[in-house]
Amino acid sequence: MSQPLKLFHLPTLVLRNVLQLLNPIELFELSQCSRRALSIIPLSNSKYFKLRMNNNYSSILVNDHAFRVRRNYQWAYILHGTRTFKGSAVKVSYHSEQELGSFWDDRIAGLKAVLFHLSNIFHCPIDCTRLPPGLRESIIDFISGRQTEIKELDVGGRNLIEEHRTNIFDKIRANSKSMIIFFSYWVTLEHLNLMKSCIVITLFQTTLTENDMTEFLKSWQRGEFPNLEYFYIRSKQLNKNFTAFGLPSLQDSVNPQKYAKTILGSEREIYGGVDVQRDDGVVAKVCFNNENGDLQILVL
Repeated sequence: MSQPLKLFHLPTLVLRNVLQLLNPIELFELSQCSRRALSIIPLSNSKYFKLRMNNNYSSILVNDHAFRVRRNYQWAYILHGTRTFKGSAVKVSYHSEQELGSFWDDRIAGLKAVLFHLSNIFHCPIDCTRLPPGLRESIIDFISGRQTEIKELDVGGRNLIEEHRTNIFDKIRANSKSMIIFFSYWVTLEHLNLMKSCIVITLFQTTLTENDMTEFLKSWQRGEFPNLEYFYIRSKQLNKNFTAFGLPSLQDSVNPQKYAKTILGSEREIYGGVDVQRDDGVVAKVCFNNENGDLQILVL
């Protein structure tokens, strides 16, 4: 009969190799066993894990494994015991080897508990997150207090009160590589100028004007957004004849081509852009689609 593996009797190097064979859910399960088990999780190199909240606020993703956060409809699932997240004991259910679900009376509180708990046990930063209503301030404070940067921050923006707007731009914007704001009607040129360290800026439903965009494009051409590789806004405030850089048009209607580039793990593309060179020699495709008010920059 085979004997159980006594993890804590293994030399550190061997233990490290064993732990690196475990996936994030298996490591989470191990961490639930004891404080000593929790203390060895960092040996798995979990600090390199990518931790993110998915787009519809239903899961916390760790690499390619999902920790689903569900409302407390336990009767619809086969339960697999109780697990603890940030001091809250809840029922869980395995949906597959790559997906563990937990059940909460308050799903927003569950999202917060699971996100913060996994970040703590794996000692890994939050790689990408949305800011769901009810959690914006606590997530902003958590991120700004623990890590120097975040790859992608999806602000959402609907019903965002002034205090939270201030927190976003005071505490996070300088550390975010990518800013996505869907309801960006409140974003001003001043806010945009606070994103000068970003690699990607995406603003939907913005009210930025032609004068704002003209000033922004001048700043970009002078090299004041040195890291920016992709910029996108959609604004109904831009006239159909809007242009810049002394060009007759910001759209190639004679021989339009598609250009694509992988930036921060996602493919960004532009169609029908014209060549524009920054003062430092960097070349980009710039396109203004006067049908829908889309203005894009893709640095080549």
